[in-house]
Amino acid sequence: MHAKVSSKLLDDTCNILLANKKIRYIGILDKMGSLVFEKQKDGVDLSLPDSKSRSLYIKSVLEILLKKDFDEQMGLLKYNVSHRSKIDVITIPIFNNIVMITLEPNENCDLIANSAIMIFEKIFMK
Repeated sequence: MHAKVSSKLLDDTCNILLANKKIRYIGILDKMGSLVFEKQKDGVDLSLPDSKSRSLYIKSVLEILLKKDFDEQMGLLKYNVSHRSKIDVITIPIFNNIVMITLEPNENCDLIANSAIMIFEKIFMK
């Protein structure tokens, strides 16, 4: 994570996004798939044991990195969405980090992803 981004700033930023009642969780991963910051809506249970969470983080980063291999031919990857029956997952590459957002299924992932990109790019560019 960018050295100048404080936990307080990340917390405040996540609170802005979590004001959307459909967003359940926001995690920030480094390029190795390690969780460097997370925030979830009060009362939300992610229902994944730590070993499964770690696997999800690593796979999400790998998926983004593999897709970025096609940036030159297809344009920059903005974000990736995984639709599941119980949850949607958005992963967004921002500088050397991956922002992972989970939300209720069948929500407007494009709107949420673009809002998150706009907000996180501002704090990571400071």
